[in-house]
Amino acid sequence: MTSQSRAVLGIALVPVLALAAAEPSAAHSAAATDTATTAGTAVASVEARAPGPWSTRALHAPAPDPGSASGGLNALVSAGDGTLVSLAGDGRSTRIRPAGSTRWLTPQTWPDAGGYNTELVSLGDGSVRLAWRAKRADDHGNHWLRVATLTPGATAFSEPEYVAAVPEKGYHHLAAAPDGRLVAVWSVSGVVRAAEKSGPLAAWTAPADLNEQPPSGSRDIANMDLAVAKDGSALLVWQWQASKAVVALEKAPGAAAWTAVQGFPVPDKDLARPKVFAEPKGGFDVFYDDYAHLMHSRRPAGATQWSPPQSAESRGSTYRMTAPIYLPNGDLFVAGGPTTPWYAVRSAAAGHWLPYSQRFSTHQKVRHVAAAATSGGTVTVTWREGYSYEEYTMAAVFKDGTWSTPRRLSAKSAQFTGAPQVAADALGRPVVLWDEYLVGETNNTVLDGVYQATTTGRALPKWRDYTDDGKADLFGRGSAGLKVYAGDATKLTAGQRASGWPTGTLVLPFGDLDGDRCNDVFVRYPKGEARVHPTICGGGLPDQQSFFVKVSSDWSAYNAVVSSGDVTGDGRADLLTRSASTGKLYMYANSGAGGFRGRALAGSGFGGYKRLIGAGDLNGDGKNDLLAIDASNELWRYDGTGAGTFKPRSLVFRDWGTSYKDVVGGLDLSGDGRADLVSLDKDGRAWLNRGNGRGGFDSRSQVARTTDWSDIRIS
Repeated sequence: MTSQSRAVLGIALVPVLALAAAEPSAAHSAAATDTATTAGTAVASVEARAPGPWSTRALHAPAPDPGSASGGLNALVSAGDGTLVSLAGDGRSTRIRPAGSTRWLTPQTWPDAGGYNTELVSLGDGSVRLAWRAKRADDHGNHWLRVATLTPGATAFSEPEYVAAVPEKGYHHLAAAPDGRLVAVWSVSGVVRAAEKSGPLAAWTAPADLNEQPPSGSRDIANMDLAVAKDGSALLVWQWQASKAVVALEKAPGAAAWTAVQGFPVPDKDLARPKVFAEPKGGFDVFYDDYAHLMHSRRPAGATQWSPPQSAESRGSTYRMTAPIYLPNGDLFVAGGPTTPWYAVRSAAAGHWLPYSQRFSTHQKVRHVAAAATSGGTVTVTWREGYSYEEYTMAAVFKDGTWSTPRRLSAKSAQFTGAPQVAADALGRPVVLWDEYLVGETNNTVLDGVYQATTTGRALPKWRDYTDDGKADLFGRGSAGLKVYAGDATKLTAGQRASGWPTGTLVLPFGDLDGDRCNDVFVRYPKGEARVHPTICGGGLPDQQSFFVKVSSDWSAYNAVVSSGDVTGDGRADLLTRSASTGKLYMYANSGAGGFRGRALAGSGFGGYKRLIGAGDLNGDGKNDLLAIDASNELWRYDGTGAGTFKPRSLVFRDWGTSYKDVVGGLDLSGDGRADLVSLDKDGRAWLNRGNGRGGFDSRSQVARTTDWSDIRIS
C-alpha cells in the first residue's frame, strides 16, 4: 500500500507555499507537490474556502449509535432545516440530531421495518420520510407500504401512515413536490402502481396501475427511479430485466393519468440503469450507463425536448453514483467509485461536461462514495478505501474545480468499515457517520462502533497536545511502536500505538502545519530525509505509510532539530535546526500554508552544546525559550524574543543531566501552568523537574513509576 493510499491530511484548498530552498535543501517531493494543501490559520478564512477542520469521535461503542442495538448504520440524510436523521443498519430504528444541536436524540424504533425494504429520504418540501414494506403481515395477511414523516422543526417522526397493501418484497420509491404533494410508486409482480397525497391532512389516493400485466418471463424490473419537479410534475422510469426495454412515464400537476414521456433519451440497452433527478430551478436530469460511459441528458422547465445525451464521465456509472449536487454557480456535480474513483462536473457557463482532471483519491480500492453540498459552495465527498482487514473512512472537499488533500477520518484502521454517510447540518458543515467492524473469536463480524466526524471552529491547538485535552503530551517510542503519553506528575497513560520507525529516526511532536488546527508530527529518517506527517485531531498517530509533506531530501547536515513551539509570535509552531559544520542555529518559520518559509539565522555559537531542548515559555513572558546542555553538563537557558531569535544565555543548573538519555521540555505535568522538564535516565526511570515560572526548575522527583521506560525513547 502506498503512502498516497493511506492519506492523513487536513481539509484544505489553497496550494502549498514553497518550502525553504536554502541549504540544507527544503523542497517538496513530487507526491507532496501534487496533493499537499492548506486551509490557512484563521477559522473565518478556512470556512470561506472549505467547511473547516475535522474532528472525529466515537458516538458510542461497541453498541451502535445512532441506531438500534442490533447493528450499524444504513443511511444519513439532512432535512431542509439542517436536522440530521440516521437510519440504523438493520433498518429498524432512526435517530435525530435537531438543527442547531450536536446531540443525537433517543432513537425511534419501527418493529415491522427492516432490511432493504426501508428507505430514508429527504424530500423537496423540507421533510424527511421513512418508507418501508412491513415485514410482518397484519391480521388479514396484508403487508403494507408505510410512511412516517419528520416535518421541518419536529424532533420525532409521525405515526406511520398506511399507503397500500403490497407484497413483502419489491421496489418502492417516494418523492415530494415543494408544495408538499407526495407521490409513491411500487411494483407488484411486474405491475407498477402509484398513489398520491396532496397535503399533510389529505388521504392517499387509491393505487393506480401504470402498466398492464407484462408477458410471462418479463416481470422482473431491473431498475426503478422517481423524481418530482419544482412545478409538481412527476417522472418515473424503470427498465425490464428480460427485454432491457426502458419505460418512462410522467404526470403533470392536476393530470388524471400518467402518460408516456416523448423522446426519452435512454436507449434499450443492457444495464442502462437509468436514474432521474429534479433540478432545483425546474426540469429534470437523467443519467444512464452506455457501457463504458456515464451519459446525461436534461429537460429544462417548460421544455418538451430532451437535450442530446452527452458523456459525463468515461469511467462513471449510475451504479452507486451520488445524487447530483447543484452548485451555487449552476454547475452540476456527481461522483462515484465502486471500483475506480471518479467525479464529473457539468459547467453551466460552458454548457457541457468538463474533462476529467484531478482525482479525489488514488487508491485502487474505493467504494461507497457519498457527497453533500456544504458551506461556501463546496462539496464534501466521503468514501471507504483499503482492503479487507485494513479499511479507512476518507473525505475530501471540492470547490471551483479544485480538490482538497484527502483526509483520513477514522483514527485507526478497521478490519471492515461500513459505507460512510455524509450530510450537511444547519450551518452547512459536513457531518460524516460510519460504522467499523472487527472479526470476532469465531470469525464472525462484530460491530466495533459507530463513529462521527464533523468540521469545527477549533482554536489553535496547544503545542504538543495530541489528545485534545488542552495539555502538552509526551511521545514515547519503543519496540511496541510510537505512543502518546498523557497525564500528570503521578501517572502517564499511553494511548493507542502507531507502527514503529527505523532505528535512528527522529520523531518529534511539532505543531499544526497544514492549517487544520491539529498538531502534526515531524520525522527525520536516519539518512536525512525530513517529513511532516499530519494527524487526526484528538488521536490517530501517523506511521510510515501515512501521507506526508516532504520538507527536505537531506537534512543530515543538521545535527539537531528542535521544536520549541511558536518562536515568531504568530501562534504557529516553528522548527529550529543546528548546522553541524558551523554551529549556527536556524529557524524555519511555519508559513501557515502547509510548509515552511525560507530559513533564517536564529543565533550563532551553538556548536558546543551536546543537546538542545525545546522548552516552551520558562519565564512567563509569553515567549518560548530554548535550553542547551554543554560539554560540562551545565544547563543553559536562552530566552526567546518572539521574533525568531534568542537573548544571551543564563545558567540554570551546573553538573546536570549526566545520567539522562532523553530530556523533553515544554510539558506542564504538574498542572500549575508552568513548563516542566521530563527526563529519562539510563536505568529506565522518568524524572520531573517542575518549572518555577522564573526561568528555572525545582529539584527532580520521579514520575510515572508504573511505566518501565528502559526500552523507550521520549521526545
